[in-house]
Amino acid sequence: MGSPSEKREDIKWAVRKRLELIEMELFWSGRVNRQTLMAKTGISKAQASADLGQYKKLAGDNLLYNLTEKTYQVSPKFSPLFISTSPQVFLTQLAFDGESAEQILLPAREIQPTLLRAIAQAVQIISFVDISYQSMSHPEPKNRKIAPHSFVSDGWRWHVRAYDFLTSTFRDFLLARILHAQESDAPASEDGQLWAKEKDSQWSTMVPLKIVPHPGLSTQQKAVVASDFGMINGEVLFPVRQASLFYALKRLRFLDEAENPAEQQIVLANKEDILQLLDESNNQGGGIE
Repeated sequence: MGSPSEKREDIKWAVRKRLELIEMELFWSGRVNRQTLMAKTGISKAQASADLGQYKKLAGDNLLYNLTEKTYQVSPKFSPLFISTSPQVFLTQLAFDGESAEQILLPAREIQPTLLRAIAQAVQIISFVDISYQSMSHPEPKNRKIAPHSFVSDGWRWHVRAYDFLTSTFRDFLLARILHAQESDAPASEDGQLWAKEKDSQWSTMVPLKIVPHPGLSTQQKAVVASDFGMINGEVLFPVRQASLFYALKRLRFLDEAENPAEQQIVLANKEDILQLLDESNNQGGGIE
């Protein structure tokens, strides 16, 4: 393969998306031809030929032409130039395209677009937002000023990670519980910019979850679970942000483990250390509001 990095920078967005499609078809389907491109993009035969020719110039080692079938096939030397070969990315894209895959969607919590826009803009320009927030711990909504820096999902709900001037801590605010949001002026005292993202130590700290098969499983069952999770020597390290530790533990059922080993399947080998970190996080005032 040549050195196409300089040329890639000059490729227009629409062309790049078609080159990505060529590469995705090559890797996942094992073949690609003009008919595939024409059917999936609506381009002409001439344009499909041009795209295939351009891809061959950029990554000629990735494909071989089968004269009998009149199609390009993936080469043993294939190395991705445009796409991620992550199975999760591929399956998610299939489901998004409505093809031979489907994701089970849980009931979504309502998020008001105008409120999300105000918060998203504050994240982008590093500014402040006045919000009215309805938490589960207080019967009446509270007005508060926040400095948001990131969005985070626990796989079901979306939160915004922000410095909360009411409690002087970084916290997670559930987007669906924000009743009002508008751009705000800077606080009277910036306190050395304690609200800056770089000061959110729980966000920047990565915590390794050491996941192993449940000890109550049989040897064969443990081998299956180890293969499922890509474990090496019977364990896998799964890094999560300390700020998201509670969400990860809850989603993996490490906080309410099932009694049946076949149902639980995985456990934390470093559970004592992780729970101690979780307690420290809670004591420091972090977590969901």
